[in-house]
Amino acid sequence: MRKKLLIPFAGMAVGVWLIVGSGGLGVPTFRTAERATPPTLHERPAIADTWDLTRLYASSDAWQKDIQSIVREAALIASYKGKLDHAHHLYEALSKQEEASRKLEKAYVYAQLQFDTHTTDSIAQQRLHEARRTAQKLTLATSFIGPELARLDDKKLERMYHAEKKLVKYRRYISELRKERGHILSEKEEKLLALTGEAMGTAAQAYRFLLDTDLAFPSIKDEKGKSVPLTRERYVSFMTSPKQAVRRRAFEAVYGTYAQYGNTFASLLAGEVRRNVVYAQARRYPSARYAALHASDIPESIYDQLISTVRHRIHLLHRYTALRKKMLGLSALHKYDLYVPFIRGKKREYTLSEAKTMVREGLAPLGAEYQQKLEEAFRNRWMDVYSRTGKTGGAYQTAVYGYPPYVLLNYNGRLDDVLTMAHEMGHAMHSYYANKTQNYLNANYDIFVAEVASTVNESLLLRRWIEEAKDKKERAMLLNRYLDTFQGTLFAQTMFAEFERDIYQAAEKGEALTADDLVRRYRKLVAEYYGPALTLDPNVGYEWARVSHFYKNFYVYQYATGFSAATALADRLLHGGPEKREQYLAFLKAGGSAPPLDVLRKAGVDLRNPEVISRALDVFEQALNELEKLA
Repeated sequence: MRKKLLIPFAGMAVGVWLIVGSGGLGVPTFRTAERATPPTLHERPAIADTWDLTRLYASSDAWQKDIQSIVREAALIASYKGKLDHAHHLYEALSKQEEASRKLEKAYVYAQLQFDTHTTDSIAQQRLHEARRTAQKLTLATSFIGPELARLDDKKLERMYHAEKKLVKYRRYISELRKERGHILSEKEEKLLALTGEAMGTAAQAYRFLLDTDLAFPSIKDEKGKSVPLTRERYVSFMTSPKQAVRRRAFEAVYGTYAQYGNTFASLLAGEVRRNVVYAQARRYPSARYAALHASDIPESIYDQLISTVRHRIHLLHRYTALRKKMLGLSALHKYDLYVPFIRGKKREYTLSEAKTMVREGLAPLGAEYQQKLEEAFRNRWMDVYSRTGKTGGAYQTAVYGYPPYVLLNYNGRLDDVLTMAHEMGHAMHSYYANKTQNYLNANYDIFVAEVASTVNESLLLRRWIEEAKDKKERAMLLNRYLDTFQGTLFAQTMFAEFERDIYQAAEKGEALTADDLVRRYRKLVAEYYGPALTLDPNVGYEWARVSHFYKNFYVYQYATGFSAATALADRLLHGGPEKREQYLAFLKAGGSAPPLDVLRKAGVDLRNPEVISRALDVFEQALNELEKLA
């Protein structure tokens, strides 16, 4: 997962344009794994297996100085209020804004990374809180910029570019902002929205604290009959246990707990939805979805085409679900049976060194330049590798302009962990190439393409392993794993996207999003997507409470579109020769220098055409046909 958060908090970047590291725990999709064991804790990991935060700040004092500097610079920027119709003043205001934004990005990411490796530490918590407050102060101080730029006459603005040549540096930023003139409010209204930002983010913050700190699951018996405390990390492992009774106990314990607090989770999600609906209405957007997609120049038709295209061929997932039921030999297949591999290979663990070698070999089609930079990442502490007490779960990548990216892993030696490493290094290399090639204003790649490079890496590894399989059983096992990535990404994320679309439409009609309503909607979608081979358990409709990405509005559909684009790009890399590789590297280097659909099209994939989704479904069908013959 690429870990990013737009600032400001008030729903649209009319002032501060930076993107900084954020919270988030990932989407509850599962890759298959060989065994159901909790992650091994490494309380004293080797220095080489932790990330080097001294690149950002040598000490906490140095961090504090930057925070104080940002506050002073915010006051200085505010002094340009009412003066942006003068070319030189406009240039000075924007250059100071850029400088302050870059400092804030650095300070915020440092605080977030410190917190994510020390979540129970009160000093780390306070530092992150201070970073958030500083971000809001800068947002408030710059809230006048959008309205003043929106009021400028086009001809006057052109004269200003001629009068102050250095202002041309900000032409694209100014143009992008002025496209939103119909949605930029008055100065007082912008300031009011900025003031509400932190308060309106309470639902998302409370959700995270509830999941990270307060929510406790009961103990269950593991495969050896031993009673163990159930955590979210253990739950993911238990879902791949070969023993259905273990999977059932874990599922019932987790979903029973979510059901117990169903009204609380529903209230939090309803609050997040209402927040985004209110901001969209305040800015005169036709809907919250339009506002979210419009920021990336994505037409709503792409969202709807994704759902309709997947829905048209949902029988493929029904077939895969039925095959799973048959291969597992179950009289009834449940949701907790969807993540266990039904063709198992030999159990083994991969050392970190072995994992790095497997990633290097799998990504060979990306060329020598990519391999060289990958080696640098492995040697120079881009990664924090192992689980330990107080470290957040999951995996992500984040980056600060001008510095190497940072990758968080919780490596546990499984084949799944090797894929996760490749995935996150895809994000990291995307950030590295974009930051190296583009200036600060154009470096950040749009969230719409954020999952493409990471998924390309996974696809390349899996397809290499399938082709190099030693026998039919190993090939079948890897095909099972490959098809599971489609199930967990293309199909499941599209289902999430449909659920999210429907609840926002309901909220915009004034309907209440109660726990019963959310459960009913979600349960219906599970039945329709997975088909008649799946038996629905009473609490299956509470899965929405586990999807943290619903607190990043209209994000999940991009996993499915990104997966489809990545499938096409992997084909080109494997079969297209050096020219296709250079086009792909150009995609990585483009960053945010052009609209995301245009950047992808230059790489050879046009997501305006639903055939890209259809082609990914073709690949799924071909692999399914082969697995049905091998099984």
